[in-house]
Amino acid sequence: MKKIENTDNMKYKLYLKYFIIIALIAFFLWNVYRFTPHSPMEDLEYKQKILMDSKNITYTIEALRPIMGANELRNFIQENDENIDIYSPSENNITNGIYRANLHMHTDNSDGEPTVKMRMDMAQEYASNFIKDGYMVIAITDHNTILGAKKVIEVLEKNKGNYSKIKVIPGIEVFTEFHNSKTVSVPVQIHVLTWCINPYDKFLKQEFYKENLRDKWNRKLPDRNFDWVITTMSKYGITGIAHPARYTSFMKEKKYQYIKEMFARYKKLVGNTPFVEGYYQSYQSTSTGRHLGEEYEKYIEYINKTAKKLEINRTGSTDAHGYSLYKYKD
Repeated sequence: MKKIENTDNMKYKLYLKYFIIIALIAFFLWNVYRFTPHSPMEDLEYKQKILMDSKNITYTIEALRPIMGANELRNFIQENDENIDIYSPSENNITNGIYRANLHMHTDNSDGEPTVKMRMDMAQEYASNFIKDGYMVIAITDHNTILGAKKVIEVLEKNKGNYSKIKVIPGIEVFTEFHNSKTVSVPVQIHVLTWCINPYDKFLKQEFYKENLRDKWNRKLPDRNFDWVITTMSKYGITGIAHPARYTSFMKEKKYQYIKEMFARYKKLVGNTPFVEGYYQSYQSTSTGRHLGEEYEKYIEYINKTAKKLEINRTGSTDAHGYSLYKYKD
Protein backbone atom coordinates (compact mmCIF):
# COMPACT_ATOMS: atom_id res chain seq x y z
CA MET A 1 0.00 0.00 0.00
CA LYS A 2 2.79 2.34 0.97
CA LYS A 3 4.55 1.46 -2.24
CA ILE A 4 1.49 2.49 -4.28
CA GLU A 5 1.17 5.75 -2.31
CA ASN A 6 4.86 6.53 -2.83
CA THR A 7 4.52 5.85 -6.55
CA ASP A 8 1.50 8.16 -6.81
CA ASN A 9 3.36 10.80 -4.84
CA MET A 10 6.36 10.53 -7.14
CA LYS A 11 4.12 10.86 -10.19
CA TYR A 12 2.45 13.94 -8.68
CA LYS A 13 5.83 15.56 -8.03
CA LEU A 14 6.99 14.69 -11.53
CA TYR A 15 3.84 16.17 -13.12
CA LEU A 16 4.22 19.29 -10.96
CA LYS A 17 7.81 19.62 -12.05
CA TYR A 18 6.83 19.32 -15.71
CA PHE A 19 4.03 21.84 -15.21
CA ILE A 20 6.40 24.37 -13.62
CA ILE A 21 8.95 23.90 -16.42
CA ILE A 22 6.28 24.35 -19.11
CA ALA A 23 4.88 27.41 -17.30
CA LEU A 24 8.34 28.98 -17.08
CA ILE A 25 9.01 28.30 -20.75
CA ALA A 26 5.62 29.78 -21.68
CA PHE A 27 6.28 32.85 -19.52
CA PHE A 28 9.71 33.29 -21.12
CA LEU A 29 8.30 32.97 -24.64
CA TRP A 30 5.47 35.39 -23.86
CA ASN A 31 7.96 37.99 -22.63
CA VAL A 32 10.10 37.49 -25.73
CA TYR A 33 6.97 38.01 -27.82
CA ARG A 34 5.69 41.08 -25.98
CA PHE A 35 9.08 42.85 -26.06
CA THR A 36 9.73 42.02 -29.74
CA PRO A 37 8.09 44.19 -32.45
CA HIS A 38 6.62 42.45 -35.48
CA SER A 39 8.40 44.88 -37.83
CA PRO A 40 11.02 47.66 -37.54
CA MET A 41 10.02 50.29 -35.00
CA GLU A 42 11.35 53.80 -34.22
CA ASP A 43 12.80 54.47 -30.74
CA LEU A 44 12.52 50.82 -29.76
CA GLU A 45 14.68 51.11 -26.62
CA TYR A 46 12.51 53.95 -25.27
CA LYS A 47 9.34 51.91 -25.75
CA GLN A 48 10.91 48.78 -24.28
CA LYS A 49 11.91 50.79 -21.20
CA ILE A 50 8.31 52.01 -20.79
CA LEU A 51 7.10 48.43 -21.14
CA MET A 52 9.59 47.12 -18.59
CA ASP A 53 9.01 49.89 -16.04
CA SER A 54 5.23 49.52 -16.30
CA LYS A 55 5.60 46.07 -14.71
CA ASN A 56 2.39 45.03 -16.44
CA ILE A 57 2.92 41.58 -17.95
CA THR A 58 -0.07 41.95 -20.29
CA TYR A 59 1.38 44.98 -22.11
CA THR A 60 3.06 44.45 -25.49
CA ILE A 61 5.53 46.50 -27.49
CA GLU A 62 3.26 46.40 -30.55
CA ALA A 63 0.62 48.42 -28.73
CA LEU A 64 3.17 51.18 -28.20
CA ARG A 65 3.92 51.55 -31.92
CA PRO A 66 1.97 54.88 -32.19
CA ILE A 67 4.21 56.49 -29.55
CA MET A 68 6.72 58.97 -30.93
CA GLY A 69 10.06 58.81 -29.16
CA ALA A 70 12.87 61.34 -28.94
CA ASN A 71 14.76 60.36 -32.09
CA GLU A 72 11.68 60.39 -34.30
CA LEU A 73 10.41 63.62 -32.73
CA ARG A 74 13.79 65.30 -33.04
CA ASN A 75 13.78 64.68 -36.79
CA PHE A 76 10.19 65.91 -37.03
CA ILE A 77 10.97 69.15 -35.16
CA GLN A 78 14.08 69.92 -37.18
CA GLU A 79 12.46 69.15 -40.54
CA ASN A 80 9.52 71.45 -39.76
CA ASP A 81 11.31 74.35 -38.09
CA GLU A 82 10.13 76.77 -40.80
CA ASN A 83 6.84 75.01 -41.52
CA ILE A 84 4.15 76.98 -39.69
CA ASP A 85 1.37 75.40 -41.79
CA ILE A 86 1.57 71.97 -40.18
CA TYR A 87 0.83 73.63 -36.82
CA SER A 88 -1.90 75.93 -38.22
CA PRO A 89 -5.49 74.59 -38.15
CA SER A 90 -6.92 76.91 -40.79
CA GLU A 91 -9.84 75.63 -42.85
CA ASN A 92 -7.59 75.15 -45.89
CA ASN A 93 -4.90 73.33 -43.90
CA ILE A 94 -7.46 71.06 -42.27
CA THR A 95 -9.39 70.06 -45.40
CA ASN A 96 -6.17 69.47 -47.34
CA GLY A 97 -4.50 67.47 -44.57
CA ILE A 98 -1.69 70.02 -44.22
CA TYR A 99 -2.37 70.50 -40.50
CA ARG A 100 -0.47 67.62 -38.91
CA ALA A 101 0.75 68.52 -35.43
CA ASN A 102 -0.63 69.78 -32.13
CA LEU A 103 2.20 69.42 -29.66
CA HIS A 104 0.64 70.84 -26.50
CA MET A 105 -2.77 69.70 -25.25
CA HIS A 106 -4.47 69.16 -21.90
CA THR A 107 -6.90 66.56 -20.59
CA ASP A 108 -9.03 66.04 -17.50
CA ASN A 109 -5.87 65.00 -15.69
CA SER A 110 -5.15 68.71 -15.20
CA ASP A 111 -7.38 71.57 -16.39
CA GLY A 112 -8.49 70.19 -19.74
CA GLU A 113 -11.99 68.87 -20.41
CA PRO A 114 -11.64 65.68 -22.54
CA THR A 115 -10.06 62.42 -21.45
CA VAL A 116 -6.80 61.18 -22.98
CA LYS A 117 -8.76 58.65 -25.04
CA MET A 118 -11.00 61.42 -26.41
CA ARG A 119 -7.93 63.39 -27.50
CA MET A 120 -6.49 60.36 -29.26
CA ASP A 121 -9.83 59.48 -30.88
CA MET A 122 -10.17 63.06 -32.22
CA ALA A 123 -6.72 62.87 -33.79
CA GLN A 124 -7.35 59.41 -35.26
CA GLU A 125 -10.64 60.53 -36.80
CA TYR A 126 -9.15 63.69 -38.28
CA ALA A 127 -6.14 61.87 -39.73
CA SER A 128 -8.31 59.10 -41.18
CA ASN A 129 -10.54 61.65 -42.92
CA PHE A 130 -8.01 64.21 -44.14
CA ILE A 131 -4.40 62.96 -44.06
CA LYS A 132 -3.73 60.64 -47.01
CA ASP A 133 -0.07 59.90 -46.29
CA GLY A 134 1.46 60.15 -42.85
CA TYR A 135 0.14 60.81 -39.38
CA MET A 136 -1.37 63.38 -37.07
CA VAL A 137 1.13 64.08 -34.29
CA ILE A 138 -0.22 65.03 -30.86
CA ALA A 139 1.33 65.54 -27.42
CA ILE A 140 -0.46 65.07 -24.10
CA THR A 141 1.09 67.66 -21.76
CA ASP A 142 -0.93 68.09 -18.57
CA HIS A 143 0.13 70.66 -16.00
CA ASN A 144 2.65 69.43 -13.43
CA THR A 145 1.59 65.79 -13.65
CA ILE A 146 2.63 62.68 -15.57
CA LEU A 147 -0.80 61.11 -15.11
CA GLY A 148 -1.96 62.07 -18.63
CA ALA A 149 1.21 60.59 -20.12
CA LYS A 150 0.64 57.37 -18.18
CA LYS A 151 -2.92 57.14 -19.49
CA VAL A 152 -1.58 57.37 -23.06
CA ILE A 153 0.10 54.00 -22.45
CA GLU A 154 -3.03 52.55 -20.86
CA VAL A 155 -5.26 53.66 -23.75
CA LEU A 156 -2.90 52.19 -26.34
CA GLU A 157 -2.70 48.88 -24.50
CA LYS A 158 -6.48 48.60 -24.07
CA ASN A 159 -7.19 49.58 -27.68
CA LYS A 160 -4.47 47.77 -29.61
CA GLY A 161 -4.42 48.63 -33.31
CA ASN A 162 -7.00 51.44 -33.08
CA TYR A 163 -4.57 54.33 -33.59
CA SER A 164 -2.79 53.57 -36.84
CA LYS A 165 -3.07 57.17 -38.14
CA ILE A 166 -1.56 59.06 -35.22
CA LYS A 167 1.72 59.52 -33.44
CA VAL A 168 1.26 60.38 -29.77
CA ILE A 169 3.85 61.93 -27.46
CA PRO A 170 3.65 61.38 -23.68
CA GLY A 171 4.62 64.68 -22.07
CA ILE A 172 4.19 67.21 -19.27
CA GLU A 173 3.97 71.00 -18.84
CA VAL A 174 5.77 72.32 -15.74
CA PHE A 175 5.26 75.80 -14.23
CA THR A 176 8.52 77.58 -13.50
CA GLU A 177 9.69 80.98 -12.30
CA PHE A 178 12.33 82.90 -14.26
CA HIS A 179 14.40 85.42 -12.30
CA ASN A 180 16.51 88.18 -13.84
CA SER A 181 16.46 91.63 -12.28
CA LYS A 182 18.41 93.13 -15.20
CA THR A 183 15.63 92.63 -17.73
CA VAL A 184 12.37 92.34 -15.77
CA SER A 185 11.25 93.97 -12.54
CA VAL A 186 9.55 90.85 -11.11
CA PRO A 187 9.92 87.09 -11.71
CA VAL A 188 8.11 85.77 -14.80
CA GLN A 189 6.14 82.52 -14.80
CA ILE A 190 7.47 80.45 -17.70
CA HIS A 191 5.84 77.16 -18.68
CA VAL A 192 8.22 74.39 -19.74
CA LEU A 193 7.24 71.43 -21.93
CA THR A 194 8.97 68.06 -21.82
CA TRP A 195 8.13 65.47 -24.48
CA CYS A 196 8.88 61.75 -24.80
CA ILE A 197 8.91 61.05 -21.09
CA ASN A 198 8.63 57.63 -19.48
CA PRO A 199 5.66 58.01 -17.09
CA TYR A 200 6.82 54.97 -15.12
CA ASP A 201 10.23 56.47 -14.37
CA LYS A 202 10.88 56.45 -10.61
CA PHE A 203 11.97 60.10 -10.38
CA LEU A 204 9.11 61.46 -12.50
CA LYS A 205 6.57 59.45 -10.51
CA GLN A 206 7.95 60.87 -7.28
CA GLU A 207 8.10 64.48 -8.51
CA PHE A 208 5.02 64.80 -10.72
CA TYR A 209 2.40 62.26 -9.73
CA LYS A 210 1.54 62.93 -6.10
CA GLU A 211 1.18 66.63 -6.82
CA ASN A 212 -1.79 66.03 -9.06
CA LEU A 213 -3.51 64.09 -6.29
CA ARG A 214 -3.11 67.02 -3.90
CA ASP A 215 -4.23 69.68 -6.35
CA LYS A 216 -6.50 68.62 -9.22
CA TRP A 217 -5.92 71.78 -11.25
CA ASN A 218 -2.24 72.20 -10.30
CA ARG A 219 -2.70 75.91 -9.58
CA LYS A 220 -1.84 76.07 -5.88
CA LEU A 221 1.61 74.54 -6.18
CA PRO A 222 4.61 76.86 -6.00
CA ASP A 223 6.36 77.37 -9.34
CA ARG A 224 9.66 75.56 -9.65
CA ASN A 225 12.96 77.23 -10.43
CA PHE A 226 13.41 77.73 -14.18
CA ASP A 227 17.06 76.64 -14.26
CA TRP A 228 16.38 73.51 -12.21
CA VAL A 229 13.47 72.45 -14.42
CA ILE A 230 15.36 72.93 -17.70
CA THR A 231 18.45 71.11 -16.45
CA THR A 232 16.55 68.29 -14.75
CA MET A 233 13.79 67.64 -17.27
CA SER A 234 16.27 67.60 -20.16
CA LYS A 235 17.48 64.30 -18.72
CA TYR A 236 14.02 62.79 -19.15
CA GLY A 237 12.92 64.01 -22.58
CA ILE A 238 13.00 66.83 -25.14
CA THR A 239 12.49 70.04 -23.17
CA GLY A 240 11.47 73.48 -24.44
CA ILE A 241 9.62 76.73 -23.80
CA ALA A 242 5.81 76.83 -24.05
CA HIS A 243 3.97 79.86 -25.53
CA PRO A 244 6.64 82.58 -24.92
CA ALA A 245 4.35 85.29 -26.33
CA ARG A 246 1.71 84.71 -23.66
CA TYR A 247 3.68 86.70 -21.11
CA THR A 248 2.34 90.01 -22.41
CA SER A 249 2.85 91.94 -19.16
CA PHE A 250 6.49 92.28 -20.15
CA MET A 251 5.92 92.94 -23.83
CA LYS A 252 7.37 96.46 -23.82
CA GLU A 253 9.71 96.21 -20.86
CA LYS A 254 13.38 96.61 -21.82
CA LYS A 255 12.37 96.20 -25.50
CA TYR A 256 11.65 92.49 -25.03
CA GLN A 257 15.11 91.86 -23.63
CA TYR A 258 13.86 89.33 -21.10
CA ILE A 259 12.95 87.06 -24.03
CA LYS A 260 16.48 87.21 -25.38
CA GLU A 261 17.95 86.62 -21.93
CA MET A 262 15.55 83.78 -21.12
CA PHE A 263 16.13 82.06 -24.46
CA ALA A 264 19.92 82.37 -24.08
CA ARG A 265 19.86 80.89 -20.60
CA TYR A 266 17.56 78.10 -21.72
CA LYS A 267 19.82 77.27 -24.68
CA LYS A 268 22.82 77.09 -22.36
CA LEU A 269 21.06 74.76 -19.92
CA VAL A 270 19.09 72.47 -22.20
CA GLY A 271 20.59 69.07 -22.88
CA ASN A 272 18.73 68.07 -26.03
CA THR A 273 16.97 69.46 -29.11
CA PRO A 274 15.97 73.02 -28.12
CA PHE A 275 12.55 74.38 -29.10
CA VAL A 276 10.09 77.17 -28.37
CA GLU A 277 6.43 77.40 -29.36
CA GLY A 278 6.88 80.11 -31.94
CA TYR A 279 3.78 78.96 -33.83
CA TYR A 280 1.43 78.95 -30.85
CA GLN A 281 -2.03 79.15 -32.41
CA SER A 282 -4.05 80.57 -29.52
CA TYR A 283 -2.23 83.92 -29.87
CA GLN A 284 -5.14 85.09 -32.00
CA SER A 285 -7.88 83.34 -30.03
CA THR A 286 -10.63 85.52 -28.57
CA SER A 287 -10.98 83.06 -25.69
CA THR A 288 -7.47 83.93 -24.50
CA GLY A 289 -7.80 87.65 -25.11
CA ARG A 290 -4.76 87.94 -27.37
CA HIS A 291 -6.00 90.68 -29.72
CA LEU A 292 -3.30 93.18 -28.86
CA GLY A 293 -2.76 94.70 -32.28
CA GLU A 294 0.34 95.55 -34.25
CA GLU A 295 2.61 95.70 -31.21
CA TYR A 296 1.78 92.11 -30.40
CA GLU A 297 2.59 91.00 -33.95
CA LYS A 298 6.00 92.63 -33.58
CA TYR A 299 6.46 90.80 -30.29
CA ILE A 300 5.77 87.42 -31.92
CA GLU A 301 8.10 88.31 -34.79
CA TYR A 302 10.85 89.19 -32.32
CA ILE A 303 10.36 85.86 -30.51
CA ASN A 304 10.76 83.86 -33.72
CA LYS A 305 13.73 85.89 -34.96
CA THR A 306 15.50 85.52 -31.62
CA ALA A 307 14.86 81.78 -31.56
CA LYS A 308 16.20 81.38 -35.08
CA LYS A 309 19.30 83.44 -34.28
CA LEU A 310 20.02 81.26 -31.25
CA GLU A 311 19.37 78.10 -33.32
CA ILE A 312 16.32 77.15 -31.30
CA ASN A 313 13.69 75.22 -33.27
CA ARG A 314 10.13 76.57 -33.59
CA THR A 315 7.16 74.31 -32.93
CA GLY A 316 3.46 74.97 -32.45
CA SER A 317 0.17 73.99 -30.85
CA THR A 318 -3.28 75.21 -29.90
CA ASP A 319 -2.65 74.48 -26.19
CA ALA A 320 -6.08 72.85 -26.38
CA HIS A 321 -8.15 72.62 -23.19
CA GLY A 322 -11.62 72.07 -24.67
CA TYR A 323 -13.17 69.39 -26.87
CA SER A 324 -11.36 70.42 -30.02
CA LEU A 325 -8.28 69.46 -31.96
CA TYR A 326 -8.22 72.81 -33.73
CA LYS A 327 -8.50 75.55 -31.11
CA TYR A 328 -7.66 76.48 -27.54
CA LYS A 329 -11.21 76.33 -26.16
CA ASP A 330 -14.60 75.43 -27.59
